[in-house]
Amino acid sequence: MSVRRRLILPVLLAGASVAAMSCTDPSPVAVQAPALQAARAKPDPAPKKTGLVACPQTYATATKLFGPRGDTMQVGNHILWIDSLSLTDTVTITAVAPAGDVRWVRLQPEGLVFQPGYYATMGGLNAGAVLYTNYKDCATISDTVRIAQVSDALSILGYLQTWVQPRKNPWSRADQWIAGLLPHFSNYAVAW
Repeated sequence: MSVRRRLILPVLLAGASVAAMSCTDPSPVAVQAPALQAARAKPDPAPKKTGLVACPQTYATATKLFGPRGDTMQVGNHILWIDSLSLTDTVTITAVAPAGDVRWVRLQPEGLVFQPGYYATMGGLNAGAVLYTNYKDCATISDTVRIAQVSDALSILGYLQTWVQPRKNPWSRADQWIAGLLPHFSNYAVAW
């Protein structure tokens, strides 16, 4: 329950940000293979780092039945939020966070596409699903991290539209999280 409460504010902030930044044409409802959106970031005169962030995680897995009402699911350091009305039928969703030196998650069924959910109808978050990842123990205190779609071999395929809550000072014990809008299910990792 406390995880849900901690997730509500970031998701609402992300929704407000999307609403404020959504001055482009709305995407169609029946998208077959939506493209990944570039992460919106502050202009940076220095070249950006690219690649996956060194971030250990232990193995975790979860399976849950999601329906048109939406819900949340936690697997390790990752939380999946699916908006109500984003799914038209009941779907069994599995999330696997493999052990290793990269903080990533595999979401299945692969390719599951989301329609804009309830919050989109209310003028808010125009996404069916959001992936929230804690990166508190990662080798970074930067706000330039993003969520990347990755292959099974952990090659970066593209980046999601991302919001970051960084730790501004090395001595701070504040939460560090990153949230990205999911166009569809695949593999996702914390990246530069």
